[in-house]
Amino acid sequence: MAFNDMRDYIQHLKDKGQLIDVNTELNVARETTELQPLMRHLHNIAGPALMLNNLSGYNTKDIPVLFNPYGTRERTSMILGEEGAFDGKVKHAKVLTDPSSWLKPNCIDASSASCKDVKIEKKEIDIGKQLPHVWFGKEGPSYITNAIVITKDPETGIPNTGCYRLTQLWNASHPNGEVYSEEEQRKCLSIFAFWNPPGNHIGLHWAKAQEMNKPLEVAIACVVDPVIQLASATGIPFGMDEMDFAGGLKGTPVDVVKCETVDIEVPASAEWVLEGKFLPNRDVTIGPHSNPVGYYDDAQLFPLIELDCITHRKDPIWYATMEMEPPFDHNYMACLPMEGELLSDLQSKIPEVKDVVVTPNLSYFIQLSVDGPQKPHPEFGKHVLHAVWGASGRWGRTAKVIVVVGPDVNPYDLSEIEWAIQTRVQPITDTIMNKSGQAFLMDPSATKDPGHGIALQSEQIGIDATIKVFERFTSYPEYSNAKADDVAAIAEKLKDVLK
Repeated sequence: MAFNDMRDYIQHLKDKGQLIDVNTELNVARETTELQPLMRHLHNIAGPALMLNNLSGYNTKDIPVLFNPYGTRERTSMILGEEGAFDGKVKHAKVLTDPSSWLKPNCIDASSASCKDVKIEKKEIDIGKQLPHVWFGKEGPSYITNAIVITKDPETGIPNTGCYRLTQLWNASHPNGEVYSEEEQRKCLSIFAFWNPPGNHIGLHWAKAQEMNKPLEVAIACVVDPVIQLASATGIPFGMDEMDFAGGLKGTPVDVVKCETVDIEVPASAEWVLEGKFLPNRDVTIGPHSNPVGYYDDAQLFPLIELDCITHRKDPIWYATMEMEPPFDHNYMACLPMEGELLSDLQSKIPEVKDVVVTPNLSYFIQLSVDGPQKPHPEFGKHVLHAVWGASGRWGRTAKVIVVVGPDVNPYDLSEIEWAIQTRVQPITDTIMNKSGQAFLMDPSATKDPGHGIALQSEQIGIDATIKVFERFTSYPEYSNAKADDVAAIAEKLKDVLK
């Protein structure tokens, strides 16, 4: 199933009983917001997506806020027309492996693009009145957490589409006690572009533009067809277009439309489009920011963007989410492309790799289709560990903890992973320690770059939790557990007793 826009996906969730309209008043104001405890509660109960219709401390009361749409692996797989977590991942990996299946976007006329329903010109822009602002936890600014951001390589003109968080400076507290200027609050956003040194593709574009003394135009499309967001979160090679990959995932080209003030095409059905340019030598300090590993970043230095135009749909919707101690809403939106990216790479070289699971806490579990004497050679598990760290893409190389298991271990069940480690691993013999790996940027335990405050290098550990035949033994005790089909049968038999 291919969705035309976020509204189609919302309707699909409603049809599946996975989205509820909430008319109870909820506070979303800075310092008193109720949204962080709401996020935690929903994940404690594996709860549904919500449409929040009655918000206090909110600057745009007529615009509802979508909340927790991606809060389970199953809902994330629905983006790709699948419901099983494994099925969505396999589809993602299959399309990623075959660029010939990718489809170029289809550029439509502006008169047919719903994102052009309402136009706000530069002289009229006042972000505090026109863009929704909701706060989470102890965050100082209201962050835009629903956007894909498009820039073009200053040398080649090839677009990059990525998922980047942006900072709204209106009514924001400053981490150093300063005050953002009136111009910054009315017309500017700050963006998580790690450019010195470049730590993401948009950062590389901005670094190139500064070296060439050229402006860098940017288009920010908010609340898009979720398959575009999923494609944008995938680490494809620099110089390839994520919008083409999104077309491959949909099975039909993405409809795009030209922007009003910049030479960029954006998804035509986006709820909002923000157009502008990076401002040279105008980095700004922002924070606190709650990050995906569950800690607040006190202060970070990022570039400023000045907006030249805002367009949006009639009766638009907004989507807001927060990163906090996992799990949280878009954990699984992030995990699926990480898993698909690595599964695609490993299976192209090691057909015995059956599944890749990345947990919300960013542990990597690799499941093989063989174990014990069926392994191609001794120490095969360690071979797989090295392959993860040497994989193409941006995620495998940052894996801080990797565990390789056999087909009898469920990689989605932490208790089974623990069982495999306890019964199949000798801590020195069966592990690999890497002292100079690439860090996940937000890891608070790793040494930080003094500029942007990001981690660049990290130690890593790989655990080979396969059966050590024939590395140390010629046989191994037989695995003792009930068969899944038998468990399901007894559950059905006693369903009226064990309610």
